[in-house]
Amino acid sequence: MYRILFALVLLLPLTPVPSEAFVFRKVVYCSPIEGFIHWQGKPLANLKVTRLLRSGGFENDEYQDEVQTDSEGRFQFQTVAERRFLRPDLLSANPHVSQVLEVYFDGQPHTFWAFQKQNFELGTEAKGGVLNIECDLSKYEQNSYGRIVRCKHNGVQQYE
Repeated sequence: MYRILFALVLLLPLTPVPSEAFVFRKVVYCSPIEGFIHWQGKPLANLKVTRLLRSGGFENDEYQDEVQTDSEGRFQFQTVAERRFLRPDLLSANPHVSQVLEVYFDGQPHTFWAFQKQNFELGTEAKGGVLNIECDLSKYEQNSYGRIVRCKHNGVQQYE
């Protein structure tokens, strides 16, 4: 009996199973994002767009990067992911990643995407996997932190 178990343990690594199925898992903090920023239809070029992610998986619990809009007002963020031995929130009941996108325009920060991701799967923030955002910065609401812009997007949470 023990010989059979010993043989199974020796042969187990020979079975064709992806490495992440055993030990390492791909943890996706943010899926790809594409966007178009304009002012009443006129593209806004060379604006700095900032993405801030908060999760226990990052050093100091935060990750920030930025891109610039091109001459047509378009921008793109790549996926933020890593392979981990353990989930970043192993002791928590639910995975949690806070996502915020903002652009600095007209001397003010304009927040145009905020989402609480409740899993570490690719493409769950948006219908279709890639988040597509169209933002008219002329349509904003002022608050104490800056301006909030309600954009058109294919996200799983729609606000009107």
